[in-house]
Amino acid sequence: MLLIKIILGIVIVCITGHIGIEMSNMLKAREEILTEYITFVTLVKNEMIYMRDTLPHAFEICRQKLKTNLKDVIGAIVVDMEKYGVEKVDISIESNVNNLDALEEEERQIISSTLKNLGRSDVDSQINIINNSIEVVKRQIKEAIDKKNKNTKVYKTVGIITGLIVVVIFI
Repeated sequence: MLLIKIILGIVIVCITGHIGIEMSNMLKAREEILTEYITFVTLVKNEMIYMRDTLPHAFEICRQKLKTNLKDVIGAIVVDMEKYGVEKVDISIESNVNNLDALEEEERQIISSTLKNLGRSDVDSQINIINNSIEVVKRQIKEAIDKKNKNTKVYKTVGIITGLIVVVIFI
């Protein structure tokens, strides 16, 4: 009976510790996605300036350099752009960007509005849109880094302590 209690206690602590680690990983993922977004729009800007490529093709070329799940989101948007044209692009962008769970709502809106506005005006205006988006996202990255540095250890510690408290109370 004592062995079962010990094993159950270890399992509970491991599960709650894992939950805390996953919550801290979400903070890290937020920073990574935002940083990759800046990389992506900078690459798109360069494609528009120097290569004069179509937007779906520029997106496809630039997304190949990404590593996070932003790559999959952009890929789905490219497929929809090529499949449906401009009529349903806004819906596709909105629904696919909302799949980035690690981001906060404001950040998803920034990304959505930037992607929706690309291709609707001349190259200079699009470059201004990208530059404005980069500046806003840089502030969001700074906020994400501050939040990550402040809360990562807290989430891990709270997860383990919660597990210990549950074990002490119920076992």
